[in-house]
Amino acid sequence: MKNFWKNINKTSAAKFAVLLLALVNQGLSLTGHNLLPITSDQVNDWVSMTFTIVTALIAYFDNGTLMKGSEVPTDTDGGDQGETQK
Repeated sequence: MKNFWKNINKTSAAKFAVLLLALVNQGLSLTGHNLLPITSDQVNDWVSMTFTIVTALIAYFDNGTLMKGSEVPTDTDGGDQGETQK
């Protein structure tokens, strides 16, 4: 039995536990009981907040520029120049 627990991937076990909780919650919800008492307004608020935070972090850490001329010149190695000019 010791070898069984040593061979279990902890990440997969955590994913399985969350899936099991979701399945139990869905089953209880179908029967009229709520394991996780969350209203649809709360779900809407959390999804909206999560979307705002994720997009803000992506925009902050993205290295894009808005103004022409403010780009940092890229270092090129020559690369493929296409067809040679005559």
